[in-house]
Amino acid sequence: MLRLKMVSGFTLIELMITVAVVGIIAAVAYPAFTDQIRKGRRAECRSGLMQSMQQQERYFSQFNKYAAFAAGATNAKTKAFSGDSLEKSACSIAAVQCSSGGTALPLNQCIELQATARSGSDSVSMLSVNSNGDKGCTVDGNTKKAPSDTVPEKCWP
Repeated sequence: MLRLKMVSGFTLIELMITVAVVGIIAAVAYPAFTDQIRKGRRAECRSGLMQSMQQQERYFSQFNKYAAFAAGATNAKTKAFSGDSLEKSACSIAAVQCSSGGTALPLNQCIELQATARSGSDSVSMLSVNSNGDKGCTVDGNTKKAPSDTVPEKCWP
């Protein structure tokens, strides 16, 4: 007597439909995922700036001047990066003299902290805040600083 053998498995059509569905989901999810990563890095930079500004204010209360340092400086009086270590941080932080009308103000009057993104994939390349509380950022090469300019919402929400 002849017995029919049942074959189990997937057909090529079923497999191709599955691949197409996974591809569509990935095409939608990946850009949203990378956008959230960028937002998280930007938030880390803002947090690092605020932490460094608090350290600058403590330094100012002791020495009556602010401490200027280059981005990523290892001998800085304050932390010069946003994360746990310079290698793993989303941005490096520099402290420079504020300028008013193109003239640099003395370090006993004002300091500006600038957080520069370490990866070039974000449209926001630099965030800044000064000791007067004015915030700024550079988006697609255009620098905007308060109070004279309107700072984009994605920089300082």
